[in-house]
Amino acid sequence: MAQGDLLLLDEELAAILSDALEKGDVEAGLMQGVTLCADRAEALCAGREMACARGCRHCCVLNVAVLLPEAMRIAETITATPWSALQKRLEFHSSRERWMDDEERMMRAAFCPLLDTDGSCSIHPVRPLACRGVASLDSGRCKSAFNPTIDDETDRTVPADLVRQTAYDRAFMALGRALANHGLDNRSIELGVGILAFARNPELKTLFISGGRLPRELWG
Repeated sequence: MAQGDLLLLDEELAAILSDALEKGDVEAGLMQGVTLCADRAEALCAGREMACARGCRHCCVLNVAVLLPEAMRIAETITATPWSALQKRLEFHSSRERWMDDEERMMRAAFCPLLDTDGSCSIHPVRPLACRGVASLDSGRCKSAFNPTIDDETDRTVPADLVRQTAYDRAFMALGRALANHGLDNRSIELGVGILAFARNPELKTLFISGGRLPRELWG
């Protein structure tokens, strides 16, 4: 993301959150801010090639960090429909897989609990900024790199679109700054843990949008 775009995004986020706080509708402002970050980053990546496609889940074993409004938005989305099976996957993930590093998750094929049975992302329209910023340029290399059966000498590097990654990284940081500047908890949290926390405990949303800090135990 160009420096000018970054400064503009900071200004836009500040205006959105300031207005939301003044009107007493912080949740709406946060959702608008998350959407703005994704839209601004994607606009800079429009037309850029990628090898990623629906059902391509090779990198969906990696740990993903999200900001709290991202987790809150995803939780709102999944609890609006029957989600008992997904809840069980998230609970298993939060109790065991959350503690694994990327290598262990890859070796154990501990895929993201939000994947459908066909390997597609069940929350694709509201997927995290971190996920949106990942774009492989070679699906074959991607498949090979995340194959848990290959030996240690295999090249696990994957050619990626660094422009896309940078754009989304900067959008993520801009959102974090905006939260901090408006007295909101700007810590990132593991994807599955954050979603499950908001989905099972509606009072956490009230705490968060009122400027409170979420319980420390969610981070370990």
